[in-house]
This record gives sequence, C-alpha cells and structure tokens, in this order.
Amino acid sequence: MYFCTEMKKNINWEFYKEQTYTYSEYLSLIDELLAQGKTTGSDQTKLHLETAPLNRQRMKRLDKTIKLPEEMLHSISQIGESIDLYILTEGWCGDASQNLPYIHQIANASKGKIKDYYLLRDEHPELMDQFLTNNARAIPKAIAIDSADGNILFTWGPRPEAIQKWFLEMKLNSGLAKDEISKELHTRYTTNKGLEVYKDFIALFASIK
Repeated sequence: MYFCTEMKKNINWEFYKEQTYTYSEYLSLIDELLAQGKTTGSDQTKLHLETAPLNRQRMKRLDKTIKLPEEMLHSISQIGESIDLYILTEGWCGDASQNLPYIHQIANASKGKIKDYYLLRDEHPELMDQFLTNNARAIPKAIAIDSADGNILFTWGPRPEAIQKWFLEMKLNSGLAKDEISKELHTRYTTNKGLEVYKDFIALFASIK
C-alpha cells in the first residue's frame, strides 16, 4: 500500500541519513552476516536464518536481470524534485528481496534525482512506528522525501498495491496455511517481474509533478 501526503512529520532526516547504508553496503552487510551464519535484525530465529540465504540469492539474480521498461524510464525522466528515498528493510525479509532490486534500479536510472538510502528496521523502531501498515511494522517501507525541504512526498510498501490486495484477500479467504500463502506470494512476484512495482512508482512520480 502507499499514500501521498503534504504533511511534514517532525523527523530529523539528516540524523537518519548518517546511519543509512547504500544499496551495495546493505548487500555487503547481508553477505558478511551470512558468512557468520547470521542475518540482520534482532530476531535470529530459525526461520529468518533459513530464508536469508534464499533472499540473497534472489536479489543477486534480480540485480543481474532487471531491465526497466520504457514507460518507467520516461516517468523517471519527468521527475522535477530531487528525492531522498529512505527504505526500512531487513535481510531476512522475503518481500524486501523481491522488491528492493527494482526500487534500486529505479533510483539508479534517475541519474542522481533519486538517492536511495537503506535503514534496518530493528535498529530504528521509533522511525518504523511512524510508518506502520495496518498497525504492523511491515517491510520494506519506502519513504520519499523532498531533499530540498524535508517534506514527505509519498510512502510505499510493504508490497506493490495490487499484490498487497491479493495477499490480504488470500489471508482472509483462501483457507491456506501461512507457508502455503508465502509460496503463492513468491510465485506471484516471479511471474509479475516487477510490473506492479513499476505501476506504483509511475503513479507516485506523477502525483508529485
């Protein structure tokens, strides 16, 4: 889910910027922890430790294969503002692994108009709690800031809008177990190939012109 807003929250973004990772630094951190049999975050659960390596392999594959469509590139070219995009994430998060490579490629294609910064959710609960989804600390959560004045332009996450609607419907009405829904979710991501991410961001960029 995402929303656009003109409201300015009392957030010291410069303070958070000093604590961010670049995309490459975020990936390097994940790799370093995986080499130690760990992942990011405060909960080193069996599930997190099992999914983190799979997520990292998924990101490697996407980073090598993503090619932004012309409609997305055109949308990026029309951006007027300089945007700081803060992304709350964790290495064990499957949704993050499916979406962050696309978001990074969008930022990378902007030639400096969009700068993406990565923050670990569990290290910044006070920030995460200002951007909850259905009262949950759902990630990834992207917060777009006008770099000139610090105003929030929009937020996005934890999933593309259409996939989030599908996911909530599955939870309510499918009767499937949690792990079965998760499997269906990742299949949906794979077949979608980022199209819903592009759709969301094209609409969001158009809203701030």
